[in-house]
Amino acid sequence: MYICCNESLPILYKLEGSVQKCPDNFTVAVGKYRNAQNETGWGILEVETFPNFPAEMQAYAAGLVEGLLTKVQIYYHYLNTVSQLCKNAKEYCLKLFNYLKLNLEWIESRVMSNPPTDLYWRHVNLTYTQLTGIQDGYGPEKQFYLSRVRFAITPILKIQMAGEFYDLDRVFKKPKTNYSSNSHCSGFIKVLEGNKDILMAHVTMAGLNTMNRILKLYKFAYAALASQDDFTITSAGLLSMETTIILGNESIYSNVQPKGQLHCWVRSFIANLLAKTSKDWMTIFGLSSTINYLNLEKNCLKMICFGFLNKYRTTVSRDMTWFLRKYNYWPSYNIPFLKKISDLGGFTEKANINNWWRWGYSPRAKIFQRDHNKVKDMETLRELMRYNDYKHDEYSKCKCDPPYTADGGISTRSDLNPLNGTWELPDMGFKNEGTIDYKGTNYKLFNKFQFEVIGGPIHGGPSNLPPFNWKNSTIDALHFGQPIIWKFKNFTIEWETELK
Repeated sequence: MYICCNESLPILYKLEGSVQKCPDNFTVAVGKYRNAQNETGWGILEVETFPNFPAEMQAYAAGLVEGLLTKVQIYYHYLNTVSQLCKNAKEYCLKLFNYLKLNLEWIESRVMSNPPTDLYWRHVNLTYTQLTGIQDGYGPEKQFYLSRVRFAITPILKIQMAGEFYDLDRVFKKPKTNYSSNSHCSGFIKVLEGNKDILMAHVTMAGLNTMNRILKLYKFAYAALASQDDFTITSAGLLSMETTIILGNESIYSNVQPKGQLHCWVRSFIANLLAKTSKDWMTIFGLSSTINYLNLEKNCLKMICFGFLNKYRTTVSRDMTWFLRKYNYWPSYNIPFLKKISDLGGFTEKANINNWWRWGYSPRAKIFQRDHNKVKDMETLRELMRYNDYKHDEYSKCKCDPPYTADGGISTRSDLNPLNGTWELPDMGFKNEGTIDYKGTNYKLFNKFQFEVIGGPIHGGPSNLPPFNWKNSTIDALHFGQPIIWKFKNFTIEWETELK
């Protein structure tokens, strides 16, 4: 699909198919989309913009073509997730939407008051311009579209803020809800002996209703919207991966304010756009800090670094290259490594209760420590990151009935824990959560912006785990547009867009 500009800037229109093309020098953006969810578990989107137009028009056109091409998938994902945001939570939503309204007003005022030469705030504007384009493409189709930016509460904004809701639900006291546990992604970096290769991988743990997934490539002439699971390769030679930390110290939430704070998804996206080094990434990410969803750990290739927003709205970062050189691997599993972060986030106190929350002692920590030397190539990397032998692995054992938990693997399958089980901790029991993908790359693939992926929960392996099947599952969650049986093989993403 082509997004074209006529001579009356900034009016845009679309052309579909491979035959129809924009007049010469009037192509603002090109989008390609392959919906292969029933074959692989993924949709694949590629968006490219061109340098003959203002950056704001490129950003809007990039969003517009994405919204037009993926509107069906957006609709299904919206139904399965944030459409339920206010269910039985009217008072919560009144507080939430008032907060969002004030926050958007503050962001707009900052964008308008800063000069176009302010690189950071200009990219905030470009980010919301792209978001506006997605919303306009997702909405009713028109003959012409006006390039614009809106700072408004829309379905697309709600989807984009999914990560922020982990904390905002608590800030505004949402009634009983299925809060996510602390296990929300595993990240791993491995340096092979003699520095022959570097292998990097990430698996997302989330509700199984969120499995309407799209792999995205953005090629901007002026420089994703950030995905919630945060596995991003940038043209600066950076790989950023996220493993969320759910705060145990809720007193920090008193610092959440609608003014003076940008949400994590915006700052992450801008850091990915502007950073040339991992140190740049942390510096940019720390600007205009917020509490929300800054409960995370970031791993950036070239330098291993951490980001965490404390109650004083500062960023903590460390160069962890020494650890990688000493141990030849780095694991990340939703528990903070740095003591300051652990103390502020409430993990030090929780670790005194159970090693489930102690860095180096949780099930995933021990499995990574035991098995990282088995990783020799892409195949063994995939095997480790998709590993779960919970009925037999000593590190998956717990004081439970049955005496093990399917949450005690590198990749988890909470749906396999029996509903009527007795659990040492609620995190160990049955819930709508599990590993829903795999992304892995090495140095060669990384330099081509490529990676290997698998869509859906783990299956097979040492215990021959069954594929996830919505017909057989006792999970009560919306899953419009999803395959019924999730049994897909790995494949390496091949982009059609020319990349240099």
